[in-house]
Amino acid sequence: MTIHQLFKFYLLAFLIGLLASCGQKSDKEQYPLGPELRTLAEDLESQTYKDVVETMIYQDLKEEWKRVATPDNYLVFAEKHGGLIETEADVELKSAYDKRKQIANQFIAFMEASIRKKNREPKFNRQQIEDLMLSELNRSVAMEKLEKIIIEPVMPSPGAAKQWPGFRGPTGQGIATDAKFPMIWSQAENIIWKTALTGKGNSSPVIWDNRIFITSASEDGKIRELFCYDRSNGDLLWRKAAPVPENIEKLYWKNSYASSTPVTDGERVIAFFGNSGVICCNMDGDLEWTKNLGDFTTVHGPGTNPVLYKDKFILIQDQNNAESVFIALNKYTGEMIWKQKRDRVMGWASPVIVHIKDHDELIYNGSHKIIGYNPDTGEKIWTLAGTTKEAVPMIVSGSGLLFSASGRNGTILAIRPGGNGDITASHLFWKNEHGGPHVPSPAYHNNRLYIVNDTGIASFLDAFTGKTIWKERLKGRFSMSPVIVGDKIIVTNEKGLTTILKAGDSFNILAQNDLAEESLSTPAVIGGRIYIRTALNIYCIGTK
Repeated sequence: MTIHQLFKFYLLAFLIGLLASCGQKSDKEQYPLGPELRTLAEDLESQTYKDVVETMIYQDLKEEWKRVATPDNYLVFAEKHGGLIETEADVELKSAYDKRKQIANQFIAFMEASIRKKNREPKFNRQQIEDLMLSELNRSVAMEKLEKIIIEPVMPSPGAAKQWPGFRGPTGQGIATDAKFPMIWSQAENIIWKTALTGKGNSSPVIWDNRIFITSASEDGKIRELFCYDRSNGDLLWRKAAPVPENIEKLYWKNSYASSTPVTDGERVIAFFGNSGVICCNMDGDLEWTKNLGDFTTVHGPGTNPVLYKDKFILIQDQNNAESVFIALNKYTGEMIWKQKRDRVMGWASPVIVHIKDHDELIYNGSHKIIGYNPDTGEKIWTLAGTTKEAVPMIVSGSGLLFSASGRNGTILAIRPGGNGDITASHLFWKNEHGGPHVPSPAYHNNRLYIVNDTGIASFLDAFTGKTIWKERLKGRFSMSPVIVGDKIIVTNEKGLTTILKAGDSFNILAQNDLAEESLSTPAVIGGRIYIRTALNIYCIGTK
């Protein structure tokens, strides 16, 4: 081959490659996969996701397949481009359509195989799959102007804003006010102290001044205790045992006999221990009162978190095998102030108390419906239907809206506040049929809703529309709820790996730090330090 011929050969190859790359670029720019569908495609190639699916029980898998109904699935894609005939007549449209259909078919086949591994048969068919996909065309977003109603979290007591007095901090929203904390740590680096724990529990740390409170229990559930540690060095200050239960609850394997996070007002600390009842101690560990609430026979066992309001300790523990508990006790004496009836359903959400217009509301994310109550009386103010049959995440607020998530890959709802009676038709602002977490609660930041689900998918939604801005997979499974610290989001998976994300409209991991110990509880963040409870220890993370 002459030099001239060689030059023509390479020039031709270059032009062919250039045309091919231009075609790929054009296709990529014109019909890119949406964030949900892209994550679905990546999961099909991910061993990490396949490992997660191996850990799923059947109840998880029978909802997981619904992830196939992404906003830009192949049926929706075709409808939005003039129908199937029009789509197939255009080469680029057909290529984008076929790619989406291939991803969907592969994912459904993977789900069917995964369900059969559990010795169960898939209960969905092609018609159900296509109906679910097409339902994405009808996702309704309220178009009327959002009334400017300010929602303000109600603190449990004076001075609570500078403490960490209960689950997810002073507001129950997972918002930390001190934005300074170390970005890097390990079992050896930036550990101020760590203290070995006695027993087992999933409750989160609660902090007031120099005291840290946490609950724990023996493996057999006969011993259930409230512990108080010195915040400066982790030394044990005191421990107080709850009454020995007459009967021991049956628990789900992830649950414990000390899963409920205590609450404090700076004068006393109160903890709920299921069949061992409620105990109240002063800050020095002296027992002030106890209250027996009977046996809890709900499936998976008890585990909701209580709240404080004025002179009241308020607890909701829904049950499906017995009467649900909805009570307010006098926080000074333990005497009953009021008791109200709730449906017999499964639920482990924690209530949140907010101020709306001229009054306070206790809002509970229950199974099948969300209810707003008067916290002074427990009387119902409003209801809104749309949650799944199991609700664990608590309500969060922001942008003048209330946000609910529920179920295994369940619904996400945005609700306008200020209603009375049945407000399902009048106050539902937007609804996503799928994508909700089962256990972790959402977090709100700067007109965005942040969600990490149990299987490790992190999502950022527009709070006004419910539209997904980004969706990415994190490592491992999650039970804790995200904590917002300034413009950073802290999430810890069940193996003790903490990921710090930048809050914003693009996915940005700032740091990952591994304690290499099981952790199902939500961290406390206060005073420039992070307090993480693992199965073995409490860690105080900070700059020495």
